[in-house]
Amino acid sequence: MRPCGSRSKNTDRVPAKSLFIFIGALPRTDWLGSLVQRDARGFILSGPDLMRDGKRPPGWGIDRDPSLLESSVPGIFVVGDVRHGSVKRVASGVGEGAVAIQFVHQYLAKVS
Repeated sequence: MRPCGSRSKNTDRVPAKSLFIFIGALPRTDWLGSLVQRDARGFILSGPDLMRDGKRPPGWGIDRDPSLLESSVPGIFVVGDVRHGSVKRVASGVGEGAVAIQFVHQYLAKVS
C-alpha cells in the first residue's frame, strides 16, 4: 500500500466489497470573513483555544471565559469538522451539537 497523500502515478488494484471515500478536510469557512477567529487553515477557534497568555479573545465583552464550544463571539458556538481540534468524525459532531444546544440554552438564559 502507498502512504496517504502519495502523489505517485501508479495504480493499485485491490479486491474490495466496500469503499469509504474521504473527500478532504478543508473547513470552507472563508465566507465568515473576520466574524470569528480561525486558525491558519480556516478552522474556527473555540473555548480554551481562544485564550492567549491567560487573556480572553480581543473584543470579548463579557465577564467569563469562552465555553468549550464557543467561538470568539459570545453566543456563537461551533461544532463538528470546522472546529479547530475536532475529532473529524460524524458521531463526534453530533455529540458536540447536543452539548452546544445546552450551551445555547445557558447563554440565552443569562442574556434574556
